[in-house]
Amino acid sequence: MNLRQLRYFITVARLGSLSAAARILNVSQPALGYQLKALEGEMEVVLLHRHSRGVRMTDAGRVLFESGMKALEAFSEAERSLAPFGRSAGRRLLLGVAPTPGRALLPDLLPLAAGVGLQIVARQGMSDELSQGLLQGDLDAVLCYNVPGLAQVDIKPLYKEDLYLVGEPSVFDGAEEPVPFDRLATLPLVLDGKVRSIRRLIDEVAATRKTRLDLIEVEPANVKREIIMHHGRCTIVPYGLFLDEIREGRVAARRIVEPALERVVILGVRQDIAAKAASMLQALMQPIVARILDGGALRWSALDGATDKEHS
Repeated sequence: MNLRQLRYFITVARLGSLSAAARILNVSQPALGYQLKALEGEMEVVLLHRHSRGVRMTDAGRVLFESGMKALEAFSEAERSLAPFGRSAGRRLLLGVAPTPGRALLPDLLPLAAGVGLQIVARQGMSDELSQGLLQGDLDAVLCYNVPGLAQVDIKPLYKEDLYLVGEPSVFDGAEEPVPFDRLATLPLVLDGKVRSIRRLIDEVAATRKTRLDLIEVEPANVKREIIMHHGRCTIVPYGLFLDEIREGRVAARRIVEPALERVVILGVRQDIAAKAASMLQALMQPIVARILDGGALRWSALDGATDKEHS
């Protein structure tokens, strides 16, 4: 087994797709398949089962995946340790991420990027702050909600997110599913300050519909979460922000309709960064988003006309 074979196997196993891995690794699919077959032949064990929608790991494959990830991280750490001695920083990318997209995408994105030699340094922030950092040159790319006025930035829309009403289950007694926007006037809310993008969207719709909301403003996320979990107020957020609590039954979620509150998540990349790093980042992101869309757990929606759903 060599390092290239291990990287190929880890990438295919994580994505569950030979074609997606081939695009990211910049090799042909037949060449990738040949290397995987060679690896299985050398180890005398089947690592991947092929099926109509892609591949899945065997028990042996899962063992290699776990140990192989540690080996690749050790190799990457060895490379990073030589940076002060002249290693080029051309493949290092500063990525700003909004909390909800970051939580969903970074756990898969970071090890995949490391496996193909792209070092991503992630910084979290709100979408407005991240867009300013991008325009000022403090960030190379952002993964956030669409913000107008991003000049000199290549923008790739990734998916849509509906906003949900989230709160203790008792708050929703008798509340329909989904919840019409005007119904929010009868529920106690805790929301971000007026400068935040979700709050601006809510205020715009409320003003248009002449809906008066019962709300308090809280900026610190930990304080807002405490109020939602234990003090009888609801909030309006993407479904994924409270995914664990929803699954455990500690909070309930209702989609807001009439009108639906939607936001588009984008990947924005400064036009002056290295073209290879930018194209690698986009290629890495597409299959991760497609897999989450197919899974449905985060309630994301594909964009109209989206075609990036290949899995074979």
